[in-house]
Amino acid sequence: MSTPTTARRLMPQSIDDWPDLVMTPNPRPMPADPVTDELRHGIDAYNQKIGTIATHDTRAVSEAIRRAHFENDHAAYGSATCVILNGEPMSGKTHAALAHAFTETRDIWGALGRAPDAPTFDRSIPWIYVEVPKLARGLSLLRAIWAFCGPPPLRPAATAGEHLEALRRISTRIGLRGIIIDDGHGIGARQSADSRLLSDTLKSIITGLPATIVLVGTGFDASGVLHGSAGDQVRLRSARWIDVGHWDRAPGKVGEWELLGRSLSQRLLLPSPRATVRLTNRRVLDLLVEGSGHRPGLAVVWAKRAASYAVWHDTDLDVTALEATHAGLLAKEAT
Repeated sequence: MSTPTTARRLMPQSIDDWPDLVMTPNPRPMPADPVTDELRHGIDAYNQKIGTIATHDTRAVSEAIRRAHFENDHAAYGSATCVILNGEPMSGKTHAALAHAFTETRDIWGALGRAPDAPTFDRSIPWIYVEVPKLARGLSLLRAIWAFCGPPPLRPAATAGEHLEALRRISTRIGLRGIIIDDGHGIGARQSADSRLLSDTLKSIITGLPATIVLVGTGFDASGVLHGSAGDQVRLRSARWIDVGHWDRAPGKVGEWELLGRSLSQRLLLPSPRATVRLTNRRVLDLLVEGSGHRPGLAVVWAKRAASYAVWHDTDLDVTALEATHAGLLAKEAT
């Protein structure tokens, strides 16, 4: 039986969520004989806490953000460069962006010489993460960015200009470097007055705040957020547009999927020294790729679930473990 754990927020949408995500280590337990339930629980928890797996996409995203930082830091007329991450649901877009933001935040906090929330200093907030509300209207995006930082809300009638000015004032004090705006495709989806205002607001955030904006979403080719006058300015200001999760497979060659299988095999653990993670086996990897709908983010979720099955059934992480945990995966995760 596994030990109950305290419920915690799933996505880091408040600065209060970040210290545990950024700074808490995940010590690697050791397989052993005999296998006990306590060991099974520890290894299962370790596997679930494994963060983003390094891939070509994560490296490309980090490179693009670093380039955008450079252009924004040295721009003649202020910050204006953004990064656009486009891809299918569960392709790994958000994790790639957050992996860079967490790493950069960890480096900044580690160099502070104090706690990031030390009471005698302004709180250090290098990165902000917000999801575009599903029924986003008017200034909801600006309010979400402001709320992430934790200050008292502005007056109810505060304008977009007042929100931007307030964010500009605190950005230097908190050491702001970037803002991840997730589900950005919804900003211009309805092509209404509200969606056009949201598109204008997004453009104002990119051009008006001293931070690198990372816009994450699905179907940006068709989404209204990158159409029209404001949309054109957002699209043309991107340091790079990255289509995440578009991995081809060439027979007989080592590609991104093979490298992902190798990384997962190195990271995931099983409690018995005799058990094996077989995600580099061709048949096992083929099932992982096809069963996940060629979506790397979903493949990682599935591999962790299959690892949990293997942990508690004292078996290898192989085709049997994948098949036992596949039911409903795409229907539940890709919506």
